[in-house]
Amino acid sequence: MNRFLYELLPYLYMSLGAIVMLTFPALMAQLAAGLLLLAGALVYALRSDHRRTDPTRRRKPGFWPFWVYELLPFAWLAAALQLFQQDQNKTQLMLALIMTTWGLYLLARRSLHRHHKRA
Repeated sequence: MNRFLYELLPYLYMSLGAIVMLTFPALMAQLAAGLLLLAGALVYALRSDHRRTDPTRRRKPGFWPFWVYELLPFAWLAAALQLFQQDQNKTQLMLALIMTTWGLYLLARRSLHRHHKRA
């Protein structure tokens, strides 16, 4: 049971942050939600990097620094949540949906190209 909770923790952090971000419009609640999202994203990125099985020498150096690259999908998703939380018009809703789709696409693409081993 402990291992199950350990593996689920980053997703719980991010889910709770998303729920708080969508539910409470107060500034302090938004900041707390942002910190929860960031904590979950950092734990996810650290675990993902630690469990990679591809050799370091075969990894292509990218344009972005490591942390920016790792947190980019979560930044897209957090920005989309902010747009969803505000009063919406059709353009804003469409932009939020596009940003959500792009963030999820980046996460899915990374998970397809990273083969993790269990710790």
